[in-house]
Amino acid sequence: MTETERRLRRGLATALFVRYLGAGGWAPLQVLFFVRSVGLSPGNVIIGLTAAGLAGLVAGPVVGRLADRFGPREVGIAGLLAQAGAAAALLAVDGMAGFLVVITLISLGRGAFPAISGALIAYVGGEDRVAYRARIYSLQNLAMVTGSLLGGLALQADTRTAYVIAILADVLSYLVAALLVARLPHLPPVPRERGGGHGHALADRPFLAVSMLAGVMVMFDVFMTVLMPVWIAEYTNAPRWTVSLVFAVSCTLVVLLQTRVAKGIETPRHGALAMRRSGPVIAAAMLIVFAAAQVSGPVAVGLIVLGTVALTFGEMLFTAGEYALSFGLAPEHAQGEYQGVFAVGVGIGGAVAPAVLNALCLVAGPPGWIALAALMVAAGAAVPPVARIAERGRTPSEVKPAA
Repeated sequence: MTETERRLRRGLATALFVRYLGAGGWAPLQVLFFVRSVGLSPGNVIIGLTAAGLAGLVAGPVVGRLADRFGPREVGIAGLLAQAGAAAALLAVDGMAGFLVVITLISLGRGAFPAISGALIAYVGGEDRVAYRARIYSLQNLAMVTGSLLGGLALQADTRTAYVIAILADVLSYLVAALLVARLPHLPPVPRERGGGHGHALADRPFLAVSMLAGVMVMFDVFMTVLMPVWIAEYTNAPRWTVSLVFAVSCTLVVLLQTRVAKGIETPRHGALAMRRSGPVIAAAMLIVFAAAQVSGPVAVGLIVLGTVALTFGEMLFTAGEYALSFGLAPEHAQGEYQGVFAVGVGIGGAVAPAVLNALCLVAGPPGWIALAALMVAAGAAVPPVARIAERGRTPSEVKPAA
């Protein structure tokens, strides 16, 4: 690797770290800002955020296509500046109508972000892009945790001034990230090879199928962030501080081990196998967390920590496999568009996950937990054959190692 390549990677990693820092600071505050400072009802806020999140998914393929056509650097700068403006508009929200408009604009920016960052990572990461993306993911976790601690200060103050400062800090993170991306050289679009490649990612049905399977499996993330806190607090005898312990253990493991877990997972075939292996691990972790409700407090804490470790290992396997597939199955000339489309499949899974997990885990009881575990195993097992179909639909030059 040349010094220029190292400098490019450091520059992009710094830009993404800054942006994730801002995201981590704002994430725990947004619902309370609209409820406590704007005066909206919690129900309306949740409905609005869900609807806006689904609407935001359409931005990924569109912006990804623009990045492929004009270069990810320029589109990335424009996207970050637009998101900074949308975030700043939060300060003007004083009712439901303004809330819906602004939160939709913000969600469109969030929907576009995986396409922009994916295109940048694909270009800057070069032949080592999966390993580079794994390092970015470790930095992302570190930044999100650090940001959430800073956001906690505003949460503790619970004043309009504190929320305004948090919003301005989020806006600043967009602007600084845009400035850092602007320091990268122009990254020219990759020309399309004659006679090869799909015209549009949305028409690539096998690739869409892989993304939808990833969307099923990614429910593990909502399981950890949404369901586990409720399960621990309401259904187990573990102390409530165990919720914080879960996030600390998970983030620490990702920061320390994600790059090691991703080592050697380079081709779409490797990625598919990694996702297949992640299914049983995630399923076992979920059943361990379920078992924590059947035992005494100290044992429950032990089972929850064990389940968290297993779930995080499954997450790291899944993440490495996801990167190898999304990068490796995408034609070089259309990385942005394909990353945006892959994010749609994953995003749909994340959007429906709260309702699915509530129905299976909190309503259906033990049979629901077994069904959820079986779903994780089945989705993971389906990835390799679907990925093979996706590879057969490509020219030899298109199916390249993602790392």
